[in-house]
Amino acid sequence: MTGKKVKKVKKLITGNTIRLVIFVLVIGVAVGVCAKMFTFTDAEHSNKIFEQFYAQDTNTVDCVYFGSSATQRGWVVPVAFHDEGVASYSLSCGTQPFVLTRYLMAEVQKTQDPRLFIVELRGVCKGPDDLWDVAVRRMLDNMKPSKNKYDAIQAVLNYASQGKNGIDESGLSYYFPLLKYHSLWNPSKKPHYGGVDYYKGYALEPKAVFRVTDIHPFKYNDDTIPLAPASEAALKDLLDYCDSIKAKVLFVISPYEASEGGMGKLNTAKNIVEERGYECLNFLPAKKREAIGLSDDTCYYNREHLNMYGSIKYTDYLSKYIKKHYNIPDRRNDSRYDSWNEEYERLTANLDGKYADLNKEMKEKIKKINKKNKKNKKK
Repeated sequence: MTGKKVKKVKKLITGNTIRLVIFVLVIGVAVGVCAKMFTFTDAEHSNKIFEQFYAQDTNTVDCVYFGSSATQRGWVVPVAFHDEGVASYSLSCGTQPFVLTRYLMAEVQKTQDPRLFIVELRGVCKGPDDLWDVAVRRMLDNMKPSKNKYDAIQAVLNYASQGKNGIDESGLSYYFPLLKYHSLWNPSKKPHYGGVDYYKGYALEPKAVFRVTDIHPFKYNDDTIPLAPASEAALKDLLDYCDSIKAKVLFVISPYEASEGGMGKLNTAKNIVEERGYECLNFLPAKKREAIGLSDDTCYYNREHLNMYGSIKYTDYLSKYIKKHYNIPDRRNDSRYDSWNEEYERLTANLDGKYADLNKEMKEKIKKINKKNKKNKKK
């Protein structure tokens, strides 16, 4: 081959290579745009949970709270910061599968160096039969691609395979969400936004958190009921992971109207946790709830969730507790934490603004209930 032909071939190869690279980049950008457009968005806009978390400055979050909707509604992140200086984040979603907890911990530690993880134990009561697709996707589909996400998907699918739940056994759509959401170009197929407002993971759902509902919890006892084998295995796997990290871990059973079965399972979980050397705060006993100012007729919006009034009381107690017992620093005078102050100001402004009528109605109802209770006590 002559020199001219060699140069011509090299030029052709170079040109084709450049075109191939450009083609791959264009395809990559197109896939990325499509993945962003046709991604999972439920009525709660739970994609905000991870979007806001990934936006946090590196190594600024001291405490991360994991759990289901009870965590989202019960732990008021801006109030914990304003009152006690606790820089926290609630990495939680409705019906969050407990099996995901250790992978969420790992995800946090990629960008943050928290001193404390708080884990709501309620989720361990649910077994593989209780798993459902939306609850899984709220977290998995919004995690950034990584080996940790791959491991989380594997763990969930393995857990799901042990029950009857309708989870996609092939799992391909968990790795490539576009396979499931390609039809979202049609606006009629997108879920109607329910109006949830997020503040570093705290979920203010105006249609719910300002309601006042009287609950009737069973009298607490320490009887135990076995967990589903898969759930117990997930709890022990989490504890093994907790043993391997430097962050401290506190388990909680937040206040609610537990069923007898749920109470028994939570007692079992609590025993397992404490036998492994971890603390578990149990708010099921009436004396414990009353000690922090929670009443069954004013502090809940349904049998499983605290309302705004009750959430602030719960947050007040727990933020003081972890600050004292887990050496959580006060960040209120540190300019790196201005975003927590901003979230408190935004929450306060909304309570006095667009949610003012709902907030006022809740407070007036609580005032009437307290007045009635006071009269009954005098009798």
